[in-house]
This record gives sequence, C-alpha cells and structure tokens, in this order.
Amino acid sequence: MKKIIIIPTSHIAEQSIRKIKEVVEKEKPDCIAVELDALRYKALKEEQKGSSIAAIKDMGFATYLIFFLLKYIQKKLGGMVGIIPGADMLAAVDSAKENKINVAFIDLDIRVTAYKFKTELPLKEKLRMIKYVLATTFMITVGKHISFRKTDKSMDLTKVPEEDFIKEAMKIFREQFPHLYKTLLDDRNDFMAKNIISLIAKFDTLIVVIGAGHEEGIRKILTEVMNKKETSG
Repeated sequence: MKKIIIIPTSHIAEQSIRKIKEVVEKEKPDCIAVELDALRYKALKEEQKGSSIAAIKDMGFATYLIFFLLKYIQKKLGGMVGIIPGADMLAAVDSAKENKINVAFIDLDIRVTAYKFKTELPLKEKLRMIKYVLATTFMITVGKHISFRKTDKSMDLTKVPEEDFIKEAMKIFREQFPHLYKTLLDDRNDFMAKNIISLIAKFDTLIVVIGAGHEEGIRKILTEVMNKKETSG
C-alpha cells in the first residue's frame, strides 16, 4: 500500500529538525521529497546565502529587492533562535543520505519563480510588498516571538506555527498580495504536488518535507487527484 507522509515545517525551528529525524527513523521511507530546487540546495549546503539571489539579479530591481528583503528577515529571525534558515530542509537531505534513502528536490526552480515575479506581478503590488516587508522588520518583538499586527496572535519561533495561525496568515497574504500569493504558493504547490504524485508511483513510502504554509494547498491537490483516480477506477 502506498504511503505519503507530509511533514510541515518552519525553516528556522529546531522542532522541525527533530520531527524530521524522528519520522524518518520511524517510517524508514523509500524516498524523501524536500521543498528545494537544485540551486537553493547548493546555496544552503555551501552556506552561501546570496547564491540564489545572485542568480536572479537580472530579473529587475523590484524583484531583486523583494527577494533580498525576505531573505534578510528570514536570516534575522533565524539568528534570534540560532538556526540557519533552511536547516530543516538540509536535515531532511542529510537524514536521507545517512540512511541511504532516495532524495527528490520537488520545488520549482528559483529562477522560474523570479521570472514570474518580474512578468506577472503588477508594479503596485511589488511596491506594496516592499513597503510591507520593510515594515515587518519593525514588527519583530524582543525575544523569540513575533506577531501579526492585524491578528494580535503570536508564535514561538522555535516551533512550527499552529494550524489556525498559518491559515490566518495565509488568508491575509492572499488578500493583500493576490498575484504574489499565486506565484509563491499556488504555482509552487501545483508543481510540487505533481512531483509528489510522480514519486509515489515509484516508491511505496514517501516522506514529504515542506514549509507549513504549503501543506494545506498541497494536501488539497493530492486529495483531488486521488479522488479522481478512485472515481475513474
């Protein structure tokens, strides 16, 4: 019987790293799929945080600035908890290698995403995003907690956010930045879900390590595909 185990993570939470190792040890999967593309993996592995950004410099100033600011915030938050952003994905790959398990990079190439930023995002939304990201740096509170100004909810950076927190954050994101949401979430979810479907056709047990914000969208796509197969079958 085929088995897909999705592990939603926070890219800067120690809890995520522990969870990945525990599940891999328990399930002993045939393959581990991670929310990375080859370029981002190389940048993380070599600890060259600017590598992926350097690859998209020709995509226009606004696009580059958004990527740079998002990277800066993630790095700053990671510094607050002593975790390198993306350590969860590296832990997944390392666990696979240590246990001689197949690894699959299932995310869309960062350069494709950057190109969509340049060609599909209205300038007004890009400028709004730049303003929002700049403001976010001032919303980081003292200690290991951050909060959304509109929700009055907070989360512990050392843990994966609660499901209701993620849903509300994604709702705000979708409302404020519809085109950006499509580029960063919907398009990548579709791409990753297709790769997951291809992988489960080859392997009996598949562990999928993705950021928590992608979980709901990917599960929905996978469920729809499975239901169609059952109906047609």
